[in-house]
Amino acid sequence: MNVAVIGAGAWGTAFALQLASNGHKVVLWAYEPELVAGLRETRENTYYLPGFRLPEGIEFTDDLRAAVASSSDIVIATPSFALRPTLRKISRGLHGKRVLVLTKGLERETLQRMTQVIDDVAGNDISCAVLSGPSFATEVAGGHFTSVVIAAAVKELALYFQDISHSDRFRVYTSQDVVGVELGGSLKNVMAIGAGIIQGLGLGHNALAAYITRALAEIKRLGKKLGAHDNTFMGLSGMGDLILTCTGPLSRNRMFGVELAGGARPQELIASQKSVVEGFYTIEAAYSFSQALHVEMPVAEELHRIVYGGKNVRTSFDDIIKRDTKEEDA
Repeated sequence: MNVAVIGAGAWGTAFALQLASNGHKVVLWAYEPELVAGLRETRENTYYLPGFRLPEGIEFTDDLRAAVASSSDIVIATPSFALRPTLRKISRGLHGKRVLVLTKGLERETLQRMTQVIDDVAGNDISCAVLSGPSFATEVAGGHFTSVVIAAAVKELALYFQDISHSDRFRVYTSQDVVGVELGGSLKNVMAIGAGIIQGLGLGHNALAAYITRALAEIKRLGKKLGAHDNTFMGLSGMGDLILTCTGPLSRNRMFGVELAGGARPQELIASQKSVVEGFYTIEAAYSFSQALHVEMPVAEELHRIVYGGKNVRTSFDDIIKRDTKEEDA
């Protein structure tokens, strides 16, 4: 089985490793020609996933169209902001292919989920599934036990991608709730920034646990409005991914929040990052949804004020804990 993985960041590289360990031939596409040269020379992604040798079953290329043409299965692992321009170059080549999306995010300009962006650019006849769940790339690459979920409107497609990616140490569940799985995977990145702020301010474990609980309730409220299944958010792509990203030391989004609590400026932080902080880009979409759909999302709104309005993080925390009392809706 030939699989093209589009995007050689940490997660795309780790998933290419997983597929190769299952016996599949993989073509890994990288945007940077110098990265491809390094991969061919050392068989190690020193940019984004250092410390792991990539087996001979993985080839490397910076020729996007050739990568897509060579494979019947396409795995998308670009940053969310790069998805649309990347797809425009290969939209015709995707017809007749099976597509699995690893990218977690919401497009800032359109508020579209990643599978919606694919439909918009390449046409809604593309067979598309999405993978999400608590899965740090370094741990997947290292063979640590991981569980994820693959969702597709057509169950057979989810089962297909489950079959080619599942192993004893990489357990894959399936779902048909594409909306819920994508929203959970996207919004947890936003909420992890707030978790990092709480930890950076030294507010304690009680505050962090309360925050994660209320963040999940907020995600569920938006999901319900957009037609997701409520129980999806109690699963791997919801609660599971939220807990990992809000507490795990490898979370870029959490660390971004920690640095904000220390007084760093958001735009300067993003400019200095080699890896993508998806939550930074998704905050705008989450805030826009809350306003347009009249969904109560106080956490997302405060994070938007901090990141894009320059609000002081301590003032933001004080404002949110002084909100009126209410009945718990989790």
